[in-house]
Amino acid sequence: MATGDVQVQQAVHSLEQGPMATMIKGAMFVVLIISLSLLYLFVHFKGLATPSAMDQAQIARNLATGRGFTTDNISPLALSTLKAADKVGVDGTSIDVSHLPDFYQSPLWPWTSSLWLRLIKGNLKMAPEEVIYAGDRMIAFLALVFMLLGVGVWYFVFVKLFDQKLALYASAAVLVTDLLWQFSLSGLPQMMLLFLFGVACLLTLLAEEAQERGAFVQTVGFLVGSGLVFGLMILTHGLAFWVFAGWIVYTAAVFRPRGLMWLVALAAALLIVGPWLVRNYQVSGSPLGLAFSGAFHDGSPYTGYLRTEGGGGGLDLKGIFRRGITAQLSQLPSYFGLNIAAMAFFVAIMHRFRTPSTSAFRWGLALMWFMAMLGMCFYRSDGPVSTNQIHVIFLPAFVCFGFAFLLVLWGRWEFGLGLLRIAFIVALIFASSLPLVMNLLAGPSGRVQWPPYVAPFIAIMGEWFEKEEVIASDMPWAVAWYANRTSLLLPESVQDFNRMHDYQELKQPIRGVYLTPISGNQPLFNQIYKGRYKEWAALITRPPQVRGFPFAFYTALPIEGECIIFSDRERWNQPRKTE
Repeated sequence: MATGDVQVQQAVHSLEQGPMATMIKGAMFVVLIISLSLLYLFVHFKGLATPSAMDQAQIARNLATGRGFTTDNISPLALSTLKAADKVGVDGTSIDVSHLPDFYQSPLWPWTSSLWLRLIKGNLKMAPEEVIYAGDRMIAFLALVFMLLGVGVWYFVFVKLFDQKLALYASAAVLVTDLLWQFSLSGLPQMMLLFLFGVACLLTLLAEEAQERGAFVQTVGFLVGSGLVFGLMILTHGLAFWVFAGWIVYTAAVFRPRGLMWLVALAAALLIVGPWLVRNYQVSGSPLGLAFSGAFHDGSPYTGYLRTEGGGGGLDLKGIFRRGITAQLSQLPSYFGLNIAAMAFFVAIMHRFRTPSTSAFRWGLALMWFMAMLGMCFYRSDGPVSTNQIHVIFLPAFVCFGFAFLLVLWGRWEFGLGLLRIAFIVALIFASSLPLVMNLLAGPSGRVQWPPYVAPFIAIMGEWFEKEEVIASDMPWAVAWYANRTSLLLPESVQDFNRMHDYQELKQPIRGVYLTPISGNQPLFNQIYKGRYKEWAALITRPPQVRGFPFAFYTALPIEGECIIFSDRERWNQPRKTE
């Protein structure tokens, strides 16, 4: 055979089965991920859509611009907490909200986001012609990076639990789950939580391996590392404490000596969380700040529970757990992105896997998930992509165990043909991708998050109001983020608002009220005339009745006049003063 023919055959073999084949497949996979990332980030992205994401984003911007961990999103509950703790301004009568410390949000995601926002520090003011705020896109990009890093970390967890082939299949099924991409676009901290949870689980598995080898020092080292990472998780999202509680119980049961190992891990976590608890106590009088306030109020998608000035009288724990567990179980498939493999975990948990550590770890995951579900009972979750939905961080692990269990079932059917097994694996991955495929085929619905957000028309208030002026609103998080102005959550009653305005309870003057579809699109009689916004009905309805109200000037704003701004003068018709 000619030398040239041999070289051609070798080249073909390399393309089909050799190292070149692996490189080509890897390159195709990378191209697919990059294409999906660009498609979601630049075609399907319509800006941030949740109050918590915008709230944490404006804190991150304050950090990036040297103002520290302060907030421009002011709630009556935060003000009353500061009064009760005697944390008011230097004169003891009014509260300086120009550098008001935040003691509601967890700190790690804003801190991390602030590092990225520094990269676009010169573009943090939204231009009138912009549709999508540059800050929105940067934060979504950061969440997307953490999602991809998280899947990468979970791949190594899968290898530890099973083998490389199953790890590849499970990772593919995770990557094509639309819910993860939607969470990335939300700008919420769950994707950072997903990454950290993967690191904590990987360190836990390494600790188990070290214990099996009799390496006590390494076991302690890996457990300390896991505890430190769980501390970071708690600083990323307070609900991660419940996951950590489940992990502590699992650690106490698995690692020996049982009376020592879990205490070491707990001490490591407290080392991370402790300074933040001390900081919260110093600024608000409570180590938890406002983190637990949601358990005392009927939360809304727009954190309406922070509107009132006092907490509830107590907790009906039985009712909270009953309603919370029922609500979560009824939406469980959507909380796991309609991923078939993930849902199969709840059957796989009854299957004894061959590797003892793998079999034990499935119970650890189930325990951590159950504890997380109990924690979520205290807070309202508004759909699959929402602030208090942390089922999603268990999705990779559940997919892996579910995928392994389904392959075990397939093997027991003894079809024999390897081609059919490959077809079955492809079918499972494709079924996991169906929500993503349908979302991509449907295309983006609109260019902005309307209703209720239209970022350019919120940002314009930054041109009408000065930095030292306060705007009251039913969406203060959006005003603080897009307009870069201090904004007060609309008090429960006009009387409360007039008291704050007339007696200057804030050191900075209130100069406007901005109302949006959050209040205007409520049922007319149930919510506006008789419900939550009954005190503001005269201003919400059209035309507004401003008699007796401090701000007699108003103008409707796009879209279709559903937003309206009230002020002390016609600022929209006057040139803005140069800062």
